This record gives sequence, C-alpha cells and structure tokens, in this order.
Amino acid sequence: MVVAGDEPQGLFSLGSLESTAAVRIPSTLAHFNQRYPKIHLALSTGPSGTMIDGVLEGALSAAFVDGPLVHPGLEGLPVFPEEMMIVAPYGHTPITRASEVNGANVYAFRANCSYRRHFESWFHADRATPGRIHEMESYHGMLACVIAGAGLALIPRSMLESMPGHQQVSAWPLAEEWRWLTTWLVWRRGAKTRQLEAFIALLNEDRQTVVSP
Repeated sequence: MVVAGDEPQGLFSLGSLESTAAVRIPSTLAHFNQRYPKIHLALSTGPSGTMIDGVLEGALSAAFVDGPLVHPGLEGLPVFPEEMMIVAPYGHTPITRASEVNGANVYAFRANCSYRRHFESWFHADRATPGRIHEMESYHGMLACVIAGAGLALIPRSMLESMPGHQQVSAWPLAEEWRWLTTWLVWRRGAKTRQLEAFIALLNEDRQTVVSP
C-alpha cells in the first residue's frame, strides 16, 4: 500500500536475471533499502521468459530482462550493456565462429533463457549445431563443467570475471554482430508505481556515479 503524500512504502517485487542480480545491482539494492526503509523489497531471479511472465501476470512489479523490449504490454528502459563471452576449456584454440565448434556440448540455462536462445542462434547462423545441451541451474555450475573440459558456455563478461575460477578457462567475445546484448528494466504498461519510480530514480543515480570520472 502507498499512501499519497507519504514516503513510498509497501511491497516492491523485483525480478532479475541471475547475472544482473549478482554483479550489476547489489549496491543499488542496498542504497534502496537504506533510503526507503518502509518499502519491502522482494527479489527473485530467473531467466528472462520467467521474469517477463511474472511482470505481465502482476506477480512482479518490475524485472531486469534481456532486451530488446518487444511485448506491447510492457514498458521499460535499457540499463546495462552486456558483452557476451564464449567460454571454453583452458588452452582451447581461439573461437571466432560457430562452425569451429560444431557439435560441441553446451552448458546453459533452460530453454526460456534469452542467453541460451542467443547462443543457439549464433550456432545456427553459421550452419552449425551444438551437441548435447546440458541444462544447468547456475553460472557457477556451467563454469565448473567448462573447467572440467566437458563443453562450452556463454556467459556475460561482467558475470564471468566475478567468479572464482574464471582464470581457469579460455574466453572470447562473440563476433561483433552477436557480441552485445542489453539488459532492460521492464514493467507493465501503465503500472509505474511510486515504489518503481523511486527505484528507477536511484538506479539512474547509481549508474551515473559508475560512469562519472
């Protein structure tokens, strides 16, 4: 519940990609809790498809998802560019195109993960096909399997470099047309609450602080 004229309060249910929650927004969430103690922030993580469904169904006030924004029932803003890295066992020869790793096993999230779809599209655009796709529950699990020499993974650079063990693999950005994806903050069209407005304002403050010299 939000009382007009008072400080924003009540439940603010926020969804997020795992990588965004891990490396992009922890400080913003801490600042938000400090500045708005009457707002109860509830964070949940999952793939883009699940997060978008949660927003459309009203279970989530807003969510960080992979762009671009295409659903007519959503509004949003782009917030974080992500450089996508193909991760291979240490010492692997440089990977510049999918045909070089045709048939390689892949470690990824479930089928409703936008990064997984991006990885599969990268293969198919080069007339290549991944081998078995092993569905994992976390980036740490993916990285462990790659370190063990069992296959490949696609991980945002910001997430990869935050994880112990990232120096035990080889990694390269995808070719330029596949290299960058943008994370968006989205909400239901016409449903920008005071809690959400407060969160967006603070998010923009923190982003400006990060990019300022």
